[in-house]
Amino acid sequence: MNRTPATHRPQAARCPFTWCTTEHGETVHPDDETHRSAGTAFAARLRDGRVGGVGVLTDVEVGVIRRVDDDESWVALEFGGGYAVELDAAAARTLGRLLLDVPGLTTALDRAESGDG
Repeated sequence: MNRTPATHRPQAARCPFTWCTTEHGETVHPDDETHRSAGTAFAARLRDGRVGGVGVLTDVEVGVIRRVDDDESWVALEFGGGYAVELDAAAARTLGRLLLDVPGLTTALDRAESGDG
């Protein structure tokens, strides 16, 4: 174990995105220069939409990503093993709103959780 405390070296160029946690200029590969927010993880059961069953329990990480050639930031859902889905910001906002505000959808989800209907 390395007993030397880690030190943070100042970045050569300040990142324009306040949410970005990438240490630009300190990465090994150009693809690592991607702008990434701190992720938030939660446990979820996932399954392929083409297959039924109980799914697989795994950690899902949600964050913001913007590759160097992107014109916009994306909301990323990363599932590990290189699997991810990225939604544009408008779609992510729409999904959140639909899950919270559409009566038929929220009722169906509430009933599914309670085992009714």
